[in-house]
Amino acid sequence: MKRRNLQILMVLPFLFSCALLPKKSIQKDSLYKKEGYITEGYSQVGIASWYGIEEHNRQAASGERFSMHAYTAAHKTLPLGTMVRVTNLENGKDVIVKINDRGPFVEGRIIDLSYAAAKAIDMIRDGTVKVKIEVISSPQREGNYFEPLYTVQAGSFVHRQNAINLRERLANLWNDVRVEPIEIGGDIHYRVRIGRFKKREDAEKVSSKLKEEIGYRGKVILE
Repeated sequence: MKRRNLQILMVLPFLFSCALLPKKSIQKDSLYKKEGYITEGYSQVGIASWYGIEEHNRQAASGERFSMHAYTAAHKTLPLGTMVRVTNLENGKDVIVKINDRGPFVEGRIIDLSYAAAKAIDMIRDGTVKVKIEVISSPQREGNYFEPLYTVQAGSFVHRQNAINLRERLANLWNDVRVEPIEIGGDIHYRVRIGRFKKREDAEKVSSKLKEEIGYRGKVILE
């Protein structure tokens, strides 16, 4: 019994000293991707492609009018309005672009550059090239999240021409009718979407109007 008490007395000073040690501060997540947005310093390496001749003057995902002569790009996940530096890893040339569209929807590619941006890093002839993209500034935002927008999907097609035909038909009724390619199960599908609305009820009105025009309601989607 005395031996046991002696062991306890020997351990007590150690436990007391541990209790007095300052606690380590809990480190916050050091990853660049937080709360659904990506901060400065995020980088990615992969294949870039370019687009713009056929899409020139069409509305981009940001709502802006796309120009093949502007320094912009499409990315699948970076917040719209993000500024990134794109470096051609084959020749070292770089360009700064603003993300204002979504894409590319081809497996293995990470960014779609406008014609002007692609020309700046000398990749027009090759079509695709390995690049490094680096976020240099994030878009200004109020609060922690971007304001959600609703859109109406009028149809989805395997054949691009069918999507274009529907877009042309609906363009007589709405200004913002666009074709958005997306990869599903290794295949490219072409979605026809109408408008971007802050209120769901506004999107529902378009969906109802769509039924009068093509015989079925469009699908209201939160972007």
